Amino acid sequence: MNLNSMRTFAKDLAALKWYLAASAALFFVGIAIGAGAAGGLSAYLDHQVAPMRELAERLDATGNPQVWMFLFIFINNFVKSLLVVFLGALFGLFPLFFLLTNGMILGYVAAIAGDAGANVTSLVVRGILPHGLLEITAILIAAAYGLRYGTLVLSELARAFRGGGSSASLRAFHGTIKRLIGFLFFALLVAAFIESTITYFLVRG
Repeated sequence: MNLNSMRTFAKDLAALKWYLAASAALFFVGIAIGAGAAGGLSAYLDHQVAPMRELAERLDATGNPQVWMFLFIFINNFVKSLLVVFLGALFGLFPLFFLLTNGMILGYVAAIAGDAGANVTSLVVRGILPHGLLEITAILIAAAYGLRYGTLVLSELARAFRGGGSSASLRAFHGTIKRLIGFLFFALLVAAFIESTITYFLVRG
């Protein structure tokens, strides 16, 4: 992204401030729910976490774990962030589910680590913050776009039902997507590099 695109993207984000706030709120609600999970919800989150652990073990067993970890983290996060944006057109349901679920997983993992005697503060500082500042920010922004997409589609459907013409809002929103993709690509690329290097050594050091 060049300087002009970055400035325009900053304006795009300013126009989505309430959606960004909603994304952050949903994510932190998910963390709170996950941290106190019990019963069926705990079993569901265990089911979600288990494949991640298995994958981490397989990647760690390869000849070049950091390289494979970098590639997997970047591709996984970038593809998911795009899905969050574009599937947001389905009335914003997918980004809503994604934010709550990922927040719950994060809260649940922190809670079970604390129950096992781990220092949760140290875990967050060493295992999440180095890459998470960029990664979580990028995901929250993608989700905000997805939520906005959903409301615009609903608005267009309501307008069409009333017999009105198409508004310019949806077309204007589509015009911001290219800048968003550029941001997500570079932000998640850097986050994946940090996670597979700095975070990797901090957690295993």
